[in-house]
Amino acid sequence: MPNQHITEFLNYYIKLPNPQYAVLLKGKWGSGKTYFINQYKKQLKKKYIYVSLYGVSSYEEIETKFLESSNPELFNKKTIYASVLAKAFISDKIQGSLKEIKKSLSSLNAKEKILIFDDIERCSLKIVDLLGYINNFVEHQAFKVILIANEEELDKTDKYKNIKEKLIGKTFEFKTNPSDAYDSFLSELKNDKSIKENILEKEKSNILEFFEKSESNNLRALRQSLLDYERFYDEVLIKHFEKKEMIKDILYCFFIFSFEIRQGNEEVLALLNDKQNSNFLSLSSLSKYKLYGDFNAIIPIVQWKEILLNSNIQKESITEALKNSKYYIDENTPSWRKLSYFHNLADDEFKVLLEDVFQKFKLNEYKDYKHFKFVASMLLYFQEKELFSIEFEKLFDLIKINFEALFDENNFNIEDIYFIIKDIRISDSSYENIAYFESKNFERLESYINKVLEERKILKQKKDLEKIILAIKEKDTQILLDLLEGKNDRRILDYKDKPIMNYINIDKLFKTLIKTDGLTMSYFGESIKDRYYKEKEMLFEEDIFLKMLLKKCEDYIKENKGKLSTHNLNERIVKNLKIALSQIEKMKNEIISYNKNYSKQIPELFTNIIHNTCNKDYTKEQLNAWANPNIDYEVWEKRLNKTKPYLAILDEKLVGFTEFYEDYIDCFYVHHKYQGQGVGNALLSHLLNQAKQNKIKTLRVDASITAKPFFEKHGFKEVKKNYVKRDNQDLINYSMTLNI
Repeated sequence: MPNQHITEFLNYYIKLPNPQYAVLLKGKWGSGKTYFINQYKKQLKKKYIYVSLYGVSSYEEIETKFLESSNPELFNKKTIYASVLAKAFISDKIQGSLKEIKKSLSSLNAKEKILIFDDIERCSLKIVDLLGYINNFVEHQAFKVILIANEEELDKTDKYKNIKEKLIGKTFEFKTNPSDAYDSFLSELKNDKSIKENILEKEKSNILEFFEKSESNNLRALRQSLLDYERFYDEVLIKHFEKKEMIKDILYCFFIFSFEIRQGNEEVLALLNDKQNSNFLSLSSLSKYKLYGDFNAIIPIVQWKEILLNSNIQKESITEALKNSKYYIDENTPSWRKLSYFHNLADDEFKVLLEDVFQKFKLNEYKDYKHFKFVASMLLYFQEKELFSIEFEKLFDLIKINFEALFDENNFNIEDIYFIIKDIRISDSSYENIAYFESKNFERLESYINKVLEERKILKQKKDLEKIILAIKEKDTQILLDLLEGKNDRRILDYKDKPIMNYINIDKLFKTLIKTDGLTMSYFGESIKDRYYKEKEMLFEEDIFLKMLLKKCEDYIKENKGKLSTHNLNERIVKNLKIALSQIEKMKNEIISYNKNYSKQIPELFTNIIHNTCNKDYTKEQLNAWANPNIDYEVWEKRLNKTKPYLAILDEKLVGFTEFYEDYIDCFYVHHKYQGQGVGNALLSHLLNQAKQNKIKTLRVDASITAKPFFEKHGFKEVKKNYVKRDNQDLINYSMTLNI
């Protein structure tokens, strides 16, 4: 018993006739002080008055708590709701008054009782005055007093040490006893589904081991985790009770996650909040828990986040994940799923399953995009690990042929796939809660798929540009609006935020416009006018299209005066084109040349962006090597005077910057809170205009892992992968080029 000596001393202390000092029981929040005193109170029976000072802001509140604690049957919140009423009520029962209580508790027969004051540091009264008040009971009325507090907080109070010397004669530092607390917490459970005896008593040693390894000394975290797990078990897991191994593995996940979250483990919190991360969370990185090699989180990461951070148990989704797990494999389970848990297979079984999966793959039977990608990743992994005897090129050629065929047979739809890739609620890193098999060959597969998808997207864009012209010709304003303004449907590829108008056949568009009616012209013109505004900077590069179409319209108007079509063209198209160009020019002015007034903000923004945006792709040590938090402003000022970066300003605030010299883009950064709002597009559009003015044909950039997708989206192609050494850290980036 780690705190037995405290119990023994308190037993000695309460027998003293007039000790003239108080005993302080100190410990950090959640260390179990209150749990200990609650156990000790049972030993005292009713010979104590216990008062929690949490949030107490007046001495009258303390005295009311005295009444409630000393005679709970007589005094409670219903009977003591105002001091006046309390005085009248008490006078008939115990011949005392609240005034007298301020001086003495004898009227409550409290002389033989121990006064216990808990949560001293959480009292709203001034600590020194409060302790002086308590000292009155010790020094002048011979009470025995036990104080319970987090002394680290009391030490922050001026003059605390002075009053402590006068009031407190003995101090004990409380040592956490998780085992006893655990048993006590179990007794608090409802235990409707017998979780206590069936699960938690049997797993006590493992849960306490996790608690210890999490380095948490907060027993409140242990208690809350037990209560949360009971709710989770009662609502979901009880229905899977026969799957003992699964119940045990989920319990391990639950308590490890719960303890780490309450400890503020940034790695776990980042994974739970990473919307693009796998639905499947490996715990192998948490090596201190010494879990077996293929241990995994079973439930999708998005569900763990809901359970642990939002207390939201989505029963249907969780049940589906459990049913799809390895714990439910039987004779009806498809071969690909059995094979995904290959670690548990015998040699002959593995061989048979692999052959079955490969034959089905050869016949192109996996027709769902993510299913196809998962099976392909699995085959590539086994080939790379020499578990599948087939030449890589032969296997990869088969994958490419089948992938293209699924598009040609309309099994794959480019809009559906882009919905999967772009929707933050869906992760393209797993299939049915099983992660894609990672390998070097899988990286090649991803590059190939991205290339095909880009080609298919461009092909669809060309067809849709023809649809825009056809809609004008056929006066179908609804299709026109759907393509240019969108349908607010994530599953449909529209162009409300995609700069495609530069690629339309302007001659064909113009000839169609002058032949259509005024209403259709109006719809097209209004859509163009409303297309360009703040947060849509990615569309500003369409000013090339706008200027070319405007010139054609103005030339036509000069030569065809007096026609209705000319009038409509001027009123419905030309005026709106001019408004759109004016809006773009006005908003482009928010990209400004270097101003020395921002010389301090730029390095601060640089450091902030790297540590807040790139932390998913680089380690903390790499980030510090890349952007040292201790900024050297003098070095930066010299650099900025030389490079003179372009600055993105929104509402007079610096939100991004980039350096550009000759054909090279350097330091291309956007504030993490403004990403996805068109700031990066506006900066890049500005650089493209600069390049065109200077007749530069190719742009170069060395993009980080984090920035690479942005540049790929804008047509940059990877040339090579680089390993840059900074402060003994290897940082990966990619040399990329764009032909203008």
